[in-house]
Amino acid sequence: MAIGCVVLGAGQSKRMGRAKQLLTYEGHTLLESALSKYGKIQPLAVVIDPRMGVENMVRKVQGIPVFNVEPQLGQGTSIRLGVEALLQWERTQKERLEAILCGVIDQPLLDGQVIEELCHAFRDIGDEKAIVQPQYGPNQERGNPVVFGRYWADALCLIPGDQGGRIILRGEGAPHVRHVWLERQCTMHSGIDIDTKEDYDRIVSEGGRYETNHSHP
Repeated sequence: MAIGCVVLGAGQSKRMGRAKQLLTYEGHTLLESALSKYGKIQPLAVVIDPRMGVENMVRKVQGIPVFNVEPQLGQGTSIRLGVEALLQWERTQKERLEAILCGVIDQPLLDGQVIEELCHAFRDIGDEKAIVQPQYGPNQERGNPVVFGRYWADALCLIPGDQGGRIILRGEGAPHVRHVWLERQCTMHSGIDIDTKEDYDRIVSEGGRYETNHSHP
């Protein structure tokens, strides 16, 4: 069995004021950077806004482009579309996934090893109800990506449009969440995400102490 992946890349970036997907970091767009890391996981469903014209970028990593024509409805809609694409993959390939890794595109510092460690941790647990979430840095900040055991596929499809995976993490999934503490001494850690122009400027300049905004689930 395989661990499938949903990458959320259709967000409207309202707090940023421009498309985060196309911001550049170290010569690559944030979407390209995310795809280079998540592309090792197959099947890979990448949820995008069709108006952005990035479908070929997704196909280059053998990803499944999933179009969200109403990104304004919120993250829950993108999660549902991505998971539905993976469930369709199951039916076509006649292979049942063991878990679904949900990732975002606005973590330019994300280390590919983080993805591997989370998947290994899930497999070590050996329970399809398990949910594995990373904790980053000395303050053990919870963040993305998150591995949801196959048991949660239906629940992921029922997340309201204006909500995200935290509704499961803090709800019925809470007893099944296991945390993996990563990069314990790093303040500028892999889990840092970009929500605002100020966040982006700090990442690009790599200047000073940077704390996340604790907006993670």
